[in-house]
Amino acid sequence: MTAQNATTVDSSWTVFTEVLSDEFTARTGFGVYAHITPVDVSQAYQQYQQRNAPMRLFVREYVRSYV
Repeated sequence: MTAQNATTVDSSWTVFTEVLSDEFTARTGFGVYAHITPVDVSQAYQQYQQRNAPMRLFVREYVRSYV
């Protein structure tokens, strides 16, 4: 993996976790890790990468399944 590719993946991961946490906070008042484990976050990120959906739409649907 090149350094540029690793940076893109890291950046995407960071944005994903921020969007996920923001959505949980908006719906429940608590961030992502109050609801799911880091392993669950990683699995959600992998699911997001496999789907061809906008990040916010995927996150909204994902959070809806937990709330």
